[in-house]
Amino acid sequence: MTSLKDDLVGDIINVYLSVKFELRKHLKRKRLHMVVALAILLPLIFYVVPLLFNMDFADTANEFASGNLGFITLLIIISGAIFAGDAISSEFEKKTGLLLFPTPQRRTSIFVGKYIAAIVSVWLVVSLYYLITMLEIVQIYSMGGISIELAKSFLIALLYAASVISIIYFFSSILKRTITSTLIGFFTLMMILPIISTVLSAVDVDPWFLVTHSANLIAEVLGTSRGGFGPGNGPEGNGFGGGFSPDFYVGIYVMVLYTIGFFLTSIGLANRKEMR
Repeated sequence: MTSLKDDLVGDIINVYLSVKFELRKHLKRKRLHMVVALAILLPLIFYVVPLLFNMDFADTANEFASGNLGFITLLIIISGAIFAGDAISSEFEKKTGLLLFPTPQRRTSIFVGKYIAAIVSVWLVVSLYYLITMLEIVQIYSMGGISIELAKSFLIALLYAASVISIIYFFSSILKRTITSTLIGFFTLMMILPIISTVLSAVDVDPWFLVTHSANLIAEVLGTSRGGFGPGNGPEGNGFGGGFSPDFYVGIYVMVLYTIGFFLTSIGLANRKEMR
């Protein structure tokens, strides 16, 4: 029993060290700097441009938030590709696993640490985006403009970010080249799944099972019809123009299942992957 406890404590410590190392690597490579800059600049556009051109802001805070959050799904996908696209594949492509895998640290703790580091990085970006948006709302509409719907949107965005990381992490676990895993993960979420959603909607089939369709909830919980750019931010609340809107609870379940399912599959495949 003591041995099992010691192994568990050791794995937790190793996961923590792996997360710490990955976050430092992201900082050293300036990845975090780049997406943080985007998370600050993108929401500022919706505040600064109306001021510069003497334009009126939206009538309500939720309408303003909906327009301001138009790029959040795109930013999540970009951030996910940056932080998770090469998380596993780079160890095999660059042969760094030859030094890392023979250490006393288990492969699982290494890969879990990499996953958590990617989650933390993307959640930081999402949180910063919402923080800037909230500060703008307070400036324009006062504190009363901060609604419970905005808080729900934020939590859904965090959940969608986790599902995006899991999907891209999956491609990183099955592909050998970092550029391939990063691009396939990005285009799957940015183009392939939204196109499938559009085609299904065109033939009157509800694409409820597609995670990019569930991403519409980020804007729809705000109760406005204003859209944005990217998967989950189109006319009529369905990505690229379909007539279906995701059910709240079904959409949450879908994102949770994508997150857990692809994560566990990725860890299993990465553990069995051989260094060649």
